[in-house]
Amino acid sequence: MATKTEQTEFVKQIYPAAKRLYATGGINPLFVTAQAALETGYKIKGIGNNVFGITKGSNWKGPVSLELTTEYFKTGDVKFKAPERVVSVEQIAPNRYKYRVYRYFRVYDTLDKCLDDHLALLKKPMYADAWAYRNDAKEYARRIVDGIGAKYATAPNYAPIMASIIDNIEAIVKAQNL
Repeated sequence: MATKTEQTEFVKQIYPAAKRLYATGGINPLFVTAQAALETGYKIKGIGNNVFGITKGSNWKGPVSLELTTEYFKTGDVKFKAPERVVSVEQIAPNRYKYRVYRYFRVYDTLDKCLDDHLALLKKPMYADAWAYRNDAKEYARRIVDGIGAKYATAPNYAPIMASIIDNIEAIVKAQNL
């Protein structure tokens, strides 16, 4: 868990950039910052400036990194194309399986390029049902995993976790006058 100082420094780095994107028609910067915090544990680290855990996908032509991660699926027989692969599968509830898998993640030259790509991804038609809620950070978080349209995250408790992180980010933003 990140310290309060680490959380504050993270928000001071991500929130202003997310706020600039929001001003040009983006998504509430509290949501964007909270999602990055959730994915990274409030630390700029890891996979080449990819603070959102964006997997390669089928159209990405840029650099990638093969990383061990956790995913959740409804079935216990999900397959991946090599070299992506399943390491383990654990049934955690009826129709809910926790996977440890190696997946390709996008690598970005800069944090701003990652933020731009994240916004472009969330503007795709598969998330159109959630777009109308982009000004309300918590409602947007709920809508991108509600089972209507594409599902952004596989974690079963994504929306309530995001709501808690959004509250924390908001407190930091107010305290730091960002």
